[in-house]
Amino acid sequence: MGQLDLPFEDVAVPGENPALWTPRDIWVRLNQRVLEFLKEDRRFERKSGKRIDLDDLATYYSTFSNTPDGGLIVLGIENDGAITGCSTLSIDQLNKVESLHLNLCPAAKPDYRKVPVIIDGKQEFCFAIFVPYIGKLVETNKQEAWVRYGESRHRMSEEEKRDFRTTRQELSFELEPAPYEYPRDFDLRVINDFCDAYRAREGRQWSNEEVLLDRYLLRREGDTLRPLNSLVLMAAKDPRLTIPGCRVRVQRFRGDVEGSGDSYDPARDKYVEGNIVEIITEASATISDMIYDVTWLNTDGKFVTTPEYPQWAWFESLVNACVHRSYSFSGTEIFVKLFSDRMEIESPGGFVPPVNENTIYHARSTRNYHLMDALRYLGYVQMGREGTRRIRDSMRDYNLPEPSFKQEALHGVVVRVILRNDHESRKRATDRDVATHFGVDVWRTLQDHEIKIAAYAFRNGEIQVSEAQRITGRTWGTSKKDLERLTRRGLLVFIPGKYIRDPKATYKLATLPDRKLPGPQL
Repeated sequence: MGQLDLPFEDVAVPGENPALWTPRDIWVRLNQRVLEFLKEDRRFERKSGKRIDLDDLATYYSTFSNTPDGGLIVLGIENDGAITGCSTLSIDQLNKVESLHLNLCPAAKPDYRKVPVIIDGKQEFCFAIFVPYIGKLVETNKQEAWVRYGESRHRMSEEEKRDFRTTRQELSFELEPAPYEYPRDFDLRVINDFCDAYRAREGRQWSNEEVLLDRYLLRREGDTLRPLNSLVLMAAKDPRLTIPGCRVRVQRFRGDVEGSGDSYDPARDKYVEGNIVEIITEASATISDMIYDVTWLNTDGKFVTTPEYPQWAWFESLVNACVHRSYSFSGTEIFVKLFSDRMEIESPGGFVPPVNENTIYHARSTRNYHLMDALRYLGYVQMGREGTRRIRDSMRDYNLPEPSFKQEALHGVVVRVILRNDHESRKRATDRDVATHFGVDVWRTLQDHEIKIAAYAFRNGEIQVSEAQRITGRTWGTSKKDLERLTRRGLLVFIPGKYIRDPKATYKLATLPDRKLPGPQL
């Protein structure tokens, strides 16, 4: 069954969309029609009732216990969706299913029910298990923790487990004491700037140490002041001594893909290291230097020269990555990758509930609250949701697509922000001289592959079919037709060879007199 256009009153209440049901919503509505209607997705897993693998089932208990909204498992449905029931299972087998969490996944809190079904006119049942989200890490008896991403299970690494516990407030990385000596191992200029800003804003005449203690950057242990990871991140001279991933890697690629192996060859590649204040400052200068200026025709037919991306969009994305990333992934850095059509900012660690890609502009939560609070006094962040909204609004101001925020499971869990520069109103980005030569009115009528051909001919004086084929990625025959079309329009002049596909045959750039009486625009 496809989209919900079914007259099943017991499947959905009018006006409801089953795609938006939570696992609990499905649970309370569960009957045979719902089982027939639903397909497997992030909320719902179906299993055959002919053979039960208890260890495998325990991994699903962990998976849904660690996934916001939980999940539903139904025994008695085959992979192809056929309902076969569970009547072949003995009472002892069903009892083992109901009690398996006690030994195999003890922190899970599943609920059970039998769902009556009719199969070939006979009374049968499926066995449904609702596993609620717990809000703290749930592991199997093998000390494995699982989580759901899309329709797939993902086994967490030890770093991911630590990050999960941190974001659920089971522990806090930034509040752990660090093996540094205060003030010897810290940049006192950063600390003075922070403390001065705090005193000015709050009106309190405290010493630096009193400010740092109040802001949870230092901890007093007897007569000793112990720096916390929050202070190490903000102001340590060498935070990578204990947090090797405290750095940003900025790369510029020539095309729209990274490549791999021999084809992996970034045009520019730079690591930026230091404390967060140093990283934000130096990485900003590096990114700004790698961003190109583009000249494009706006809706009024006028040339406008701007950077590929608005500064607020990429700067806020960089700051958010530095502030909200998981430093529990201690060996993994932040990546900033610039391609021909987009910029990607990738930071280790997932979203912090209740924030996700759908609530990013409305919900508020942070992984490193005290670091973020300190950077607020230094003027880098504005607490709350202003950062993501500023990214979105500045992209709109440039007539560019809204940013994309995605959580992905790569070498661990990451959040990837994508800023695109290929909006319809800016796809005419080109050199001013090229467009001026052909005429703005003509230039605006050309298709993308024709723009590439015309620009090549302008820069080189001529172009051959094989060259047009190479720069557009179209076939030889199609490229020849493209060149013939531009010739009929008076933009190029054909200089024939002695035979078909003669490499000496070429299309030269038309001079202005040649273009006075262009042919029909086909």
